[in-house]
Amino acid sequence: MQDDIGTLLRSFLNNALRKQSQRRIPDFGGYDIGKRRNLHIIEPIARDTAEFLCTYLCISLRGEPASKEGVASAVAAALRNVSDELAYSLTRRSDEAWRSLCDLVAEFLEACLTIDRKPYDGSLTAKSDYNGWKSWEMILSGETPRGKWRHAWKEKPGDDFIGFHGDACMGRIFKIELTGYEERWYWLVTADGSPRRGWPAAGYEASARSAACRVERIYFALVRGVERIGGA
Repeated sequence: MQDDIGTLLRSFLNNALRKQSQRRIPDFGGYDIGKRRNLHIIEPIARDTAEFLCTYLCISLRGEPASKEGVASAVAAALRNVSDELAYSLTRRSDEAWRSLCDLVAEFLEACLTIDRKPYDGSLTAKSDYNGWKSWEMILSGETPRGKWRHAWKEKPGDDFIGFHGDACMGRIFKIELTGYEERWYWLVTADGSPRRGWPAAGYEASARSAACRVERIYFALVRGVERIGGA
């Protein structure tokens, strides 16, 4: 697997796993090292994670497309290998622990599945004038993010950020060299199962500022229940 795909996989895993409910994380991690861990919670966590990964990545097994159920089974197997110490560290919101978890799950998936970026087919960003957006939807030059954006990995600052509105995770932005462009920021709005109302779930912008603003525009539109107009 190429390094850039490995980075993308780990970024998606971090997004999918860290957005689990506040109840699920203590159930998985326990209330002390090795105590009161509810391993039955692994299955729903794995299903949610597989749904997320299969939306944004092309995953195959022995040359054939892998089913969401198969990916979920692999994720669940990886999560069962997590030590009691690492699992409990997740409940303490340790960025290092989350990074270790994502590496562990990614390495397991890389060993049994073939993973690549999904070819662009227009399903995530609506076809329109530029970059998936109509002229009136473009990010303005003076527009700035309103939420709080922090490095996804506190111990290793880089071109990878998560945005919050209060305690709610709005989404993620990161720069990755997949296209040959010097500056292209991929953005991803956190999926919670609510109706998309015509808004895309992912796309790209030319800068971190624009990508963060794009995430916030879509997030707040979804919170307000606003439909996208003229995006088809």
